[in-house]
Amino acid sequence: MRHTLISIILSAAVITSACNGSNSVADDIAAAELALANEDVTTTRDLCNGILSREEKEGVEASQFARLSILYMQLNDRTDNPDDIELAARCFREAYKINPDSASAFYQSLPVDEDKYAMTLAAIVHTLDNPKEIPTDHDREVPLDEIGRIEDTVCDSIY
Repeated sequence: MRHTLISIILSAAVITSACNGSNSVADDIAAAELALANEDVTTTRDLCNGILSREEKEGVEASQFARLSILYMQLNDRTDNPDDIELAARCFREAYKINPDSASAFYQSLPVDEDKYAMTLAAIVHTLDNPKEIPTDHDREVPLDEIGRIEDTVCDSIY
């Protein structure tokens, strides 16, 4: 019952803010965090997407984009929607583009339970932005008798 009431209140707040157009980014992020805490992924996604779809993004701070990236990672954790990863990466890049020091400070100050999202997101963005060449021998077939066999050169380098 409590979750239903909170969902109704959040939905009313979203509708009211959409009509008034007066909600700040900070208010929308706070509402999205509250919705996520109450497992209301639809409202969370609507609020986050609303922030990204605003025409004027000049007022959005680096730390707010960083917070959005974590919210999208948490959404992906709950719904396994690949679009959330894409949006999280977009927010991550935007945060570092606006103010690298502020973005770094935000990610470094996350609570332990949210740190995994920042680490995963950083690895994803790094991989996407710095793709490595696939080695030419990646398709090489390995005979069954060689599977698990240690090369002599590897053993020599250990000793």
